Amino acid sequence: MTLHSIVEYLKYRWKAKGRHGTHSPFVYDLVENVLLNKDVIDRTYIVDEPNLAMRYENLISRIAAYYKYREIVRLPVVNETVVKDQADMLLIGDEKPKEWISLMDQYYYLLNNSGAVSVIGIHNSADHTMGWAALCADPRVR
Repeated sequence: MTLHSIVEYLKYRWKAKGRHGTHSPFVYDLVENVLLNKDVIDRTYIVDEPNLAMRYENLISRIAAYYKYREIVRLPVVNETVVKDQADMLLIGDEKPKEWISLMDQYYYLLNNSGAVSVIGIHNSADHTMGWAALCADPRVR
């Protein structure tokens, strides 16, 4: 854990209201049914990413199971032949945060209407936090 991630966590804890102070129905639903849900995940939705930490695999698997996402594309794509016509989720790795916007530009067309973009390690460093802020400012993100 880096000093930056510790500072970001402390800022989050200072501002956090708990799930009952959450006004967004989407965020409340996500917290209640994904983050706090400890039910067993249907094997169909288990994500197996060898270069991903187990906590991220579990979280992505829970999101996939709750929203019934089957096609998850890990970015950056190493082998273009594995890219399907559509994806339920784009999973952006934490390797190069300065490339996140260009990855969105390149692969956004794959997302279906109810698709999602998941970004790993948004507070690992100051560059990651800036990359996250740039993604949030993108008009396609809501």
